[in-house]
Amino acid sequence: MALTTPYVSAAAFKAHPTYLDTDGLNLGTDDPDAQTAELTNRLLAASEWADDECDQPLGAHLWVQNERVFVGRDGRLKVHSDHGPIIQVVEVAYGFTPETMTTLSNPTVWTEQNNLIVPMGTNGTMAWSGSLQFGSVATGGDIYTQSTLVAGYAATVLDDGAEKNGTSVTVLDPTGITPGVRYRIWDPGAEESVIVDPAWTPPPPSPTPVPTSVDLLTPLRYDHEAGHDVSGMPASARLAIVQHTISQLMRPASTAEDEYPDNATSSTRSEDSRPKGMGLLTEARRTLANYRRDR
Repeated sequence: MALTTPYVSAAAFKAHPTYLDTDGLNLGTDDPDAQTAELTNRLLAASEWADDECDQPLGAHLWVQNERVFVGRDGRLKVHSDHGPIIQVVEVAYGFTPETMTTLSNPTVWTEQNNLIVPMGTNGTMAWSGSLQFGSVATGGDIYTQSTLVAGYAATVLDDGAEKNGTSVTVLDPTGITPGVRYRIWDPGAEESVIVDPAWTPPPPSPTPVPTSVDLLTPLRYDHEAGHDVSGMPASARLAIVQHTISQLMRPASTAEDEYPDNATSSTRSEDSRPKGMGLLTEARRTLANYRRDR
């Protein structure tokens, strides 16, 4: 699913010490809002680049995986998730054929290294239902499985302003936000960490999420405007996206032939003495290697 909101907001990028001019990105207008919109486009492209580098979405997302799995001698079903880290196991279905599947909703699971799911049943086995009812899954054979998961890191923005001492925030996309977990509001000059109230009940994961109010354990320390990042994504991953965006803004005019030549014709780097942006790309790729898909 294509991203519609970058993992790093324009405000958060501008707060980073890039020393680049971001007021001339849209040459057709002097409107500051138009410049911010174009910077947001660049950050969105950088976010999608990061997803491509990792071969999986970094942001929390609903993921459905179909595969055939070997049932171990212990009678437990072990499923390796292609996407991670796993935040929630929504549903696991299994069967001898795709047409006769037993479905476990919100199953009790054990996860190992964020990518191994072990649905547990009575006495270590999994109950069976459907046209073939033998009490438990046969060991030593293959069965069809469909796993529905929420994977990645919660990454959204404030959908509405939030006031100091408020005990809730409204986010554009609640996917991956978990009761009792700490997140960060990346509001330049008013950054703060918040903990979701353990008693808050998240909505069911959906491929079309809607803005949702999230209850907090303690009151906010600052006022926040809509559009600021609310994120559980590691700061290093966010920095890689910033580095990629910087490298693109450092590039010269499109008339140049080289990839990142020593040229200062671009208004965004007119005061920048660095000749190339490849070092930034190399560092960004090195960072994102820690978040690549584990096949």
